[in-house]
Amino acid sequence: MKKNIVLIAILFCTAFAQAQEVFVNADFVSSYIWRGIDSGNASVQPSLGLNWKGLTVYAWGSTEFREKNNEIDLSLEYEYKNLTLYANNYFTQTEDEPFKYFNYNSHSTGHTFEVGAGYMLSEKFPLSVSWYTTFAGNDYRENGKRAWSSYCELSYPFSVKDVDLSIEAGFTPWESMYSDKFNVVNVGLSATKEIKITSGFSLPVFGKLIANPYEEQVYFVFGITL
Repeated sequence: MKKNIVLIAILFCTAFAQAQEVFVNADFVSSYIWRGIDSGNASVQPSLGLNWKGLTVYAWGSTEFREKNNEIDLSLEYEYKNLTLYANNYFTQTEDEPFKYFNYNSHSTGHTFEVGAGYMLSEKFPLSVSWYTTFAGNDYRENGKRAWSSYCELSYPFSVKDVDLSIEAGFTPWESMYSDKFNVVNVGLSATKEIKITSGFSLPVFGKLIANPYEEQVYFVFGITL
């Protein structure tokens, strides 16, 4: 395990040295809603990654201010023309669970592994369709069989004056972590605007209105990006 960690660290350092762009930022959000699921209270969500010839590698995290719920994700994206491929490793830990990042036992691990693909129709009509499926990790139905939890989302970005907006709708096709059968689990409208602080500095703020028809819940999230 230690050798694997060292190898991964060396690969990341090599990738960073050759990267065309390295980025680091953080969002501060009033609550953490993911694909229509309430995933936490007010949180700080940092990210660190790099871009290289259409390939993006990054780490993303979420830590609550009030509780000890944490999430650490490692993601890989590859973009070619209008097609984007995804590979994600999600790790979540609540205050009731010990932090064991290197526990990969399928029925007790905090990890889930997911692959996905997204396609944007065109620049003139930027409707995107994305599909994600969990293929490994702690993702089982009550009967003990793997759930193959899947999520499909349609999103469409547009602008009104100086505000960037996006509408999205997502569903799960079968019983999974999202629902007990086929259901629409996420319908949302988001808006992002840069607030000018000084002549050389602007602060991006965003708001999201989210509904989960399956759970009969509605959320409103406010955030700031640094």
